[in-house]
Amino acid sequence: MRRKLQTRNYTNSWLSASLIALILLTGCNKKFSDIFDRNSTRLVVNDAKFDFLSSKAKINFESEKNNVSGSANIRIRKDSIIWVSLSPGLGIEAARVLITTDSVTILDKINKVFMKYSFAELSKKLDFDLNYGLVESAMLGNLVYPYDRERLVRTTSTYAYSQQHSSYFFENFIGTTSMKLEKIQVLDTLSRNTISVNYTDFQLVDEEVFPFQISAILEYAKKGTDPVKVIIEFKQTEIEKKPLKFPFNIPQRYDRK
Repeated sequence: MRRKLQTRNYTNSWLSASLIALILLTGCNKKFSDIFDRNSTRLVVNDAKFDFLSSKAKINFESEKNNVSGSANIRIRKDSIIWVSLSPGLGIEAARVLITTDSVTILDKINKVFMKYSFAELSKKLDFDLNYGLVESAMLGNLVYPYDRERLVRTTSTYAYSQQHSSYFFENFIGTTSMKLEKIQVLDTLSRNTISVNYTDFQLVDEEVFPFQISAILEYAKKGTDPVKVIIEFKQTEIEKKPLKFPFNIPQRYDRK
């Protein structure tokens, strides 16, 4: 019984970590492939172009209550489906996630339960306005909100610009050497909580540029609350030439949680 309880607690921690990691990423509107024209100060946005994409990554999550690490296999069909397989260790698949244009479904394969939310339900649950486009853009690093050229400011090491959307204030920093987004900071003007995300290890994948390491930290304004940290290291990313499969079946014996 104790062993089963430990396994269940670990799995729940891993699922919670993955969900929070998703919010950290989507909440920051990160972009992998925004680039400046190298011959001028003009900002040129080049979103990653593909039909099918696959990635393998290692995820490390640290919070006041949980420290979790594991691997993730990710598949994407542009503007349509995001599929994620999560393995906390030993190559055993603990969970599978399917994100479509209207819902998010999580399959807990260890505890044999599943969760399904519409984006409206998930937005209410997480207190953050989510939709498929926002999630996909965050995972690909594509620009979600258009920038204002007149607000671009160049310093010695960065191009910077700020944006206000709803109750969120964004500060974006693009490196003058990398010509890529290297850091973004987000302030929730209501709660005063902040999110900071850093991008490093940029690599070329079929003429598209991706950061292979992303580190995010969520800091709370409330005193005595420890920050949440997430590090994602991409081990492999490929733009696929042929259509991918997205296997996702909910066994009849699984209960809805």
